[in-house]
Amino acid sequence: MIPKAKCIKKGMGDRLREWRKNQGLTLIQLSAKIDTSPGPLSEIENSKGLPSLETIASFYKNTNINIMWLLFKEGQMTRK
Repeated sequence: MIPKAKCIKKGMGDRLREWRKNQGLTLIQLSAKIDTSPGPLSEIENSKGLPSLETIASFYKNTNINIMWLLFKEGQMTRK
C-alpha cells in the first residue's frame, strides 16, 4: 500500500506544475511572486516535498490558484 502523503505529494506536484505552466510562469517567476526560493517549489513539483503552511498561505494571497484543487484536486484550478 502506498502511504497517503506520498500520493498527495505526487498529485500536488503535477497540479502545481500544470497550474504554473497554464499561467505562463517559470519556476523563478513563481518563486518571486510568492516570495520564496525556487528550490522548495522544484521539490514540490517533483514530488520530493510538501509545501509549508506559509507557502500555501502565500499561494492563496499572491496567486489565483485554488488551494483545494492544489491539495486535493477538488473544484476548479483557479479561484474567481
